[in-house]
Amino acid sequence: MPSPLSIRRYRPADAERVRSLHVEALRDVGAFFADTDVDVDLLDVEASYLDSGGGVGTVADRTVAMGAFRPPGERIQHVLGDLPDDTAELKRMRVDPAHQRRGYGQQVLDELERRARESGYRTLVLDVTDRQPGAKRFYEDNDCSECGSVEVSAFAEPFVQRIYRKELE
Repeated sequence: MPSPLSIRRYRPADAERVRSLHVEALRDVGAFFADTDVDVDLLDVEASYLDSGGGVGTVADRTVAMGAFRPPGERIQHVLGDLPDDTAELKRMRVDPAHQRRGYGQQVLDELERRARESGYRTLVLDVTDRQPGAKRFYEDNDCSECGSVEVSAFAEPFVQRIYRKELE
């Protein structure tokens, strides 16, 4: 039986581990692009997410999962158009590759959905690249529906970014 996951709000002392967890999880599926500035939100997690919902999941005081939500970013707005004010974008859902398939991602998602509903959001949107088939299955299994896509060619290797949407109950 896996160790229990404890989910709590992000703390400034989590900064280094959050950034390394982000990189580890993306590298594990071949979706990490070095030398880019697309992850600048992780340089200031408090400013980017704390007002709207950022958290970490720990096992034995080690951060092994994370996730956040915020108002939708420009890329999703560009693909989907104007979104209602009660829409949040799910961001930075990551589980340490050594701790995957233990239900931790589900626990983080459930907690973020709960927090989003409490904050007045009724819809979640998120993006997943084609390099993340496990994440695509995870979100589809959680009633997220693909509602758009965009080809991203800003990196050495172009990829397709799929946009998903979920209505919160």
